[in-house]
Amino acid sequence: MAGAWERPNGAGGWAVVLLGLVFILIGLALAIGGIWLIALGGSWYYALAGIGLVLTGVLLALRRRLGAWVYCGIFVATVLWALWEVGLNGWALVPRVFAPAVLLLLVIIALPALAPREGGKRLAWGGIGAFVLLAAIAGIVVVNAKDPGVQAAVPVARFAAVPEPAPMQVGADWPAYGGTDGAQRYSPLNQINRSNAARLERAWVYRTGDIPEEDWGAETTPLKVGDTLYLCSARNILIALDPATGRERWRFDPQVSDDWIPYTAACRGVAYYESRAADEPQPASAPEGTATGALCAARIIEGTLDGRLIAVDARTGRPCPDFGTNGAVDIKQGMGRVTPGMVSITSAPVIVRGVVVTGHQVLDGQRRDAPSGVIQGYDAVTGEHLWAWDMMRPDLAGLPPEGQAFTRGTPNMWTTASGDEELGLVYLPMGNSAVDYWSGSRRPPENQYATSLVAIDVTTGRPTWHFQTVHKDVWDYDLGSTATLVDVPVAGASVPAIILPSKQGDIYVLDRRTGRPLTGVREIKVAQGGVEPEQRSSTQPVSLYHTLRRPMLTEKDMWGMSPIDQMICRIQFRRATYKGFYTPPTTDTRWIQYPGYNGGSDWGGIAVDPRRGVIVANYNDMPNYNRLVPRDEANRLGWAPRGEARGGSMGG
Repeated sequence: MAGAWERPNGAGGWAVVLLGLVFILIGLALAIGGIWLIALGGSWYYALAGIGLVLTGVLLALRRRLGAWVYCGIFVATVLWALWEVGLNGWALVPRVFAPAVLLLLVIIALPALAPREGGKRLAWGGIGAFVLLAAIAGIVVVNAKDPGVQAAVPVARFAAVPEPAPMQVGADWPAYGGTDGAQRYSPLNQINRSNAARLERAWVYRTGDIPEEDWGAETTPLKVGDTLYLCSARNILIALDPATGRERWRFDPQVSDDWIPYTAACRGVAYYESRAADEPQPASAPEGTATGALCAARIIEGTLDGRLIAVDARTGRPCPDFGTNGAVDIKQGMGRVTPGMVSITSAPVIVRGVVVTGHQVLDGQRRDAPSGVIQGYDAVTGEHLWAWDMMRPDLAGLPPEGQAFTRGTPNMWTTASGDEELGLVYLPMGNSAVDYWSGSRRPPENQYATSLVAIDVTTGRPTWHFQTVHKDVWDYDLGSTATLVDVPVAGASVPAIILPSKQGDIYVLDRRTGRPLTGVREIKVAQGGVEPEQRSSTQPVSLYHTLRRPMLTEKDMWGMSPIDQMICRIQFRRATYKGFYTPPTTDTRWIQYPGYNGGSDWGGIAVDPRRGVIVANYNDMPNYNRLVPRDEANRLGWAPRGEARGGSMGG
């Protein structure tokens, strides 16, 4: 009887009933979640699609062909809705179309059981053929469509390379983390080019043998000087390799205890230094790539995870006996109490005018009275402590007096600095004060220098100028990228400049002598409120030169592997506090930060082609879904700072 329940016949009939139940379950999930989303002011699609899927499932369970036609209509509507929301953006189409297409294929396969007397098998094969053809056409269109999220190259002013001292020339060598201390990351070599890059073959593989069991990886950028590669492993083992064969020449293990590893084991690079005069002749007996045959005339200097500077001979890997104590100095002197793991050097130091300048990482989110972010300078030959910059103690030139310590909790520099040998300046991309997301207990100098590029006079350790990219930063937008030195034409003259990328995606161009912006900077109004409304700055600076920042997030930007997953993400987005760029932190609800605290531009920095006037910049396009946890709640959860018992109290 028409419309009555028909008993399934055979395996095919039961399979159709089972398929109908699957549709009903998926439809119920979409309908319930979709109604919630509508109540939050979101899209109506999921609720309507869910109701349609429930209807489809009921009809399929009754083995009614109408169920197949209903779903075909839902699928067509889904495709039209998806194209209306995201166009031909293939990545964005995946959660909207892929799973519905799989369900459509299952419905087509079920046609023989739905229409056994009306040529169901022929309908199924025809449907499969049409499905494959349409899928192929759609794939070709999507693959060849321009992703609207990809920006074309941006024309910029011509840049000129910055003159470097003789040991720092880039070409056959790569003698510093950024190529040179100017950090342009540019090589004039052209043996490998677009015409032959596809034919490159792997010449050799070298394994450091120093990746612990945890999920840690190598982040090192090797140096190449003469006929040797120099690198560091995840736990600070220094290694020299033959670049032609990958054969290990030497290795030196500074014996860093795993207790001192912070979030992850990382050594991003080392520094190379020649102590001979630039015009001193090189003995014929000295190996290529070294200054003289004397021990440590050329040396490799690295910072370690336990807060030491290590200097070894570039030829042999033996510790330099004239550097500190047995080739090491401890940068933690004068810091007072330091829990293992709270202070670590993860980036390469910079050496300008024979002074090793280093900052260090201070473990985030632990306590307000974390160890100091003091910046320090050491003699590259002797390891002598030359100066310290404690922003809260401008009168303090060296180590603090007995019984005192560098000011705790101040902003630190965890990334790599750049330097200008001629000006005698080192450019420090500064981080934030301890407890990144709370600003109420910060002191005026911290608010002044946090999240700023600070130019330090390498002979005195005193700041010459600073340029701030965030006022009262509570987004962990510390400057992770090394600033890049270039010379730019301004009004017919060549001006020494520095390019500063930021986690917000902005790129600033400054006069590196004074910190004065050479391109426009504007203060924009930003959202207010959050947990410390009185602390929030009403405006924030943005660069008018160029920004990599993407537009403000909307509900349709949410992603997921399936429609249900994407719907849940949309619900989370609607429930969260989001007021666009610089949304203030909250405790009562989740809040969305975009760009996220990994950037924008992070420690990878930028590269500059001075011949073509092109900046090459990576961009981390990853929002964060955050909530500040009140101290009492954290205590109940047993959260404690590193080195303390669970449930202990954390400052700030």
